[in-house]
Amino acid sequence: MPTKSSLKHCKCRIANHSLLKMNWLMHIIILQVLLGQVLSKLTCTNITNIDKCSCKHDLYGDDIEVECAGLSTLELNLMESIMKIECNSDQTQWEQNFGQIDINKLHYAKCLLSDTGINQTVSTLGINKIQSLKLVAMKLNGSLENTYLSNLDSVETLDITLTKLILTNESFEGTPRLTKLYLRENYIEDIPADVFKPLTLLQILDLGDNKITKINSDLFYSIPLKSLNLDTNYLTSLDLNSQSLNNLDVANNRITSLTVGRLNQLLNISLNKNILVTMPDQTFKNTFLVSIRFSYGNFTTIPQRFLTNLDRLLNVYLTSLNIEKVPENMIWNSQNIINLSLASNRLNGLPVMFFRDARKLKLLDLSKNQIENINDELLRPLINLETLDLSNNLIIQINKYSLRHLGNLKYLNFERNKITNINREALNVPKLKTLKLAYNKISNLTSNNLFSFYYLDQVETIDLSNNFINCIDPGWLNLIKLININLSSNNFTVLRIQDIQYINEIVKTNLNNNPLEVIDLSNLEIFAKAQSPPYNFWNNRQINLSSDKFICDCRNYEYARFLHNQMPKIVYKYLQIEQKLICNDGLGTEFSNVNIESLTCDWNIFEDVDKTDCFECECTYRPHDKSALMNCSNRNLILAPKVIISGRNINYTELNLSNNSITELPNYENLNIKKLNIGYNNLNTINITQLPKNLTDLHLEHNYLTMISETNLTNILPNLNNLTMNSNSWICDCNAKNTINFIHKYSSKIFDLANITCNQSSIQLLTLTEEEVCQEELNTNMIITVSMFLAVLSSAFSLGLLWMLYSNNKTKIKIWLYSHNIKWPISEESLDQDKKYDAFISFSHIDIELVEKHLVPGLEGGSSPFKLCLHYRDWEVGDWIPNQIARSVDESRRTIIVLSQNYLQSVWGRTEFRTAYSRALNERRSRIIVILYKDIPENDLDLELQAYLSMNTYIRWGDRWFWQKLRYALPHRPAMKNKTRAKIIVPDKLNSVRLT
Repeated sequence: MPTKSSLKHCKCRIANHSLLKMNWLMHIIILQVLLGQVLSKLTCTNITNIDKCSCKHDLYGDDIEVECAGLSTLELNLMESIMKIECNSDQTQWEQNFGQIDINKLHYAKCLLSDTGINQTVSTLGINKIQSLKLVAMKLNGSLENTYLSNLDSVETLDITLTKLILTNESFEGTPRLTKLYLRENYIEDIPADVFKPLTLLQILDLGDNKITKINSDLFYSIPLKSLNLDTNYLTSLDLNSQSLNNLDVANNRITSLTVGRLNQLLNISLNKNILVTMPDQTFKNTFLVSIRFSYGNFTTIPQRFLTNLDRLLNVYLTSLNIEKVPENMIWNSQNIINLSLASNRLNGLPVMFFRDARKLKLLDLSKNQIENINDELLRPLINLETLDLSNNLIIQINKYSLRHLGNLKYLNFERNKITNINREALNVPKLKTLKLAYNKISNLTSNNLFSFYYLDQVETIDLSNNFINCIDPGWLNLIKLININLSSNNFTVLRIQDIQYINEIVKTNLNNNPLEVIDLSNLEIFAKAQSPPYNFWNNRQINLSSDKFICDCRNYEYARFLHNQMPKIVYKYLQIEQKLICNDGLGTEFSNVNIESLTCDWNIFEDVDKTDCFECECTYRPHDKSALMNCSNRNLILAPKVIISGRNINYTELNLSNNSITELPNYENLNIKKLNIGYNNLNTINITQLPKNLTDLHLEHNYLTMISETNLTNILPNLNNLTMNSNSWICDCNAKNTINFIHKYSSKIFDLANITCNQSSIQLLTLTEEEVCQEELNTNMIITVSMFLAVLSSAFSLGLLWMLYSNNKTKIKIWLYSHNIKWPISEESLDQDKKYDAFISFSHIDIELVEKHLVPGLEGGSSPFKLCLHYRDWEVGDWIPNQIARSVDESRRTIIVLSQNYLQSVWGRTEFRTAYSRALNERRSRIIVILYKDIPENDLDLELQAYLSMNTYIRWGDRWFWQKLRYALPHRPAMKNKTRAKIIVPDKLNSVRLT
């Protein structure tokens, strides 16, 4: 303890709302004094007299700061009047005081209690009196003798903790006015018989968390003790004699027997975590018990009249005790019980007369038991009950009259039972606000004699999650105050707007984790518009949806319109949906990412007036444009179908007859066919006038057509936008005049214009005229040509021979010359002068290793490097992909296609090929370079790629002339001087690729 000797260096701060800090050799003192008293006594004027200290006074506030030198700290809280001392050394000397200071609370921490007593330190500091003293982690030699706490007559509250105490009968003689004594966590083992005798005013005693094994029964006799805490000790029995004790806590001990007969004023008792097996009948008959808490034990047998005749009893909590049975008279004549919990036991029921006198009960918790049935008369007396929890039991059915007397019930919990239905009259509880029925076996909510929510006109929350429900009850229109319903994890497969309307202006409906397949919003606009002003439904209906079973076809087209904001604004004021719906395609596709225009469904599902049947073909309906899709491809058809699907509400039909053996088409002139694909068949004639008048797309490629025979093409196919004709047997004589005129007329619509050539020739029909194919002097010119040839044959034989050799090998010669830097009169056209890149590489991301390790270094290196466009390097983040593709093709002189099995499976690869092919046809220039990578069966190629590869050359990866051919096919650029040629890495053992 501090004594008057020498002043050590310290730091002291006194403030109206701050702390006064001073470093000592022994302890830290925190002072808190009444503000008016301290300011009247502690000023810079009297503090500056302290040796080796200085004082600063804030002119704009009440702060006074004293600077000294030392090791300990002193702090003073003026608002709460607290002084605290925390010691850093066992040897501290203190001689200075602050005059006479009145404080209420003094705290010590980590200090050595000397036998001179705490009172001497209090006097040294100039403290007049204290009411509350707290000692934390103190150090003392031996037992707690009376000298340590002597002359503390003003102390009313004493708190000693984290200090190893050995009590004596004289320990508290110096604190006769104590009313509150806290002795937690002090390793106390024994309690002397007369240790508390001097404390004639003691009302609260806390001996918790010690090592006490026994308490003398008369320990508190003649002491006016109100509250006693003995929790977390080693007590095995308890028998106390106290005429004033109200509150007793003996939780977490080892008590096997308990006697409270002499605790006449006992109001509250906590017996949690003890090993009591039983107690005497009417254990608390001589008490005024208000509350009993007993949890986590093995109290399997409750004595007769256990809590009877207790007029003041309000709260009973007997939980987690393995109780199997309760006596019928357990709470008889205890008429004021408000809260009763028997949760987490093994009860399979309660005696019918158990609640005979419990009319004032407001909360009843019977959860986590084994109750199978509720007797119709069991709950009859509970007319004031507000909360009933029967969750986690074995109840199968809620009987008709089980709850009928609970006129004030507001909260009802039947979660985690085995309920399959609720009798129609069972929920006639008019004041109910919350109903919980989650985790049961309810499958049907249809209003009938077995189930009804008809009477719940005051209910606000219903939880029906984790059941087997698949539809919503129309009777829910009566639930006018419902604001929250949980239907998650049920069996909903279809949700209709008719169902949603039954949910009357609900704030939130949870339908997550249902196997939803279809959301039918076909009448949503009608329901939304039918609402009358002032539209009090706005933003009320909010639904949460999630499913991984969603059908991503036209059955959900209306819902797709809703998601893509394609409905009137009033719809979104009527209904708001938060969703995460995954297509049942096995790919994890989110429905919100599906293109609304691609949604189709089977023709049989589509309902329409005068709908024709579909035979032999695969027929679907697309609601986006109200079209019928008739796919008859790959069906070995010899005759084209004459009956084409249609309906009253169908705008047009798309007919696909490709990849069959059809030789002629029926007369489709008067049919509403907009797109017709007859490619890859055996057509040898085509009557243009018999084609549908509204046709926009026509595919005739890969047939045996020789000519267009019609002479009048004025009003034929006025809406045609897309036409393909390549790989036919087009003749190029005078009979081809109509064909040539037809091609010239529709040249801007023909996708494969550059590949429409004369039979067994590479002459493009587009380059021919009527005069060229019908020359009258053809024979004369031929004779003159032959004569001239014979005249010069002898003199030009050698030159002709050289020319023949060149003609047959001119490409290889040019490639060889180019690869050896021998100049050749080659130049790029002015059309390409402003293009940004030499080539755009189109490839599947799976083949990126070939591109990064071989193509890019091989082309961007060397003496004549090329500038490449790569999507992972040169595309703009966030831009629309189709725009990126078109821009890359337009800004590049060539498009290099890395054609592999992976590329064929890439949607974007096909888009890139078609974009480049279209640009090449429009400009009539060769812009596509195909690199054949790895084996690709011919059957895997679609029609366009088969057609292209059949009429164009390509480079095989692994060809020994690969790099020479590739560089030659690219725009020819002059060699760059003074640059080191980059090393081209070509893999060893490259196998050639063949189309099979």
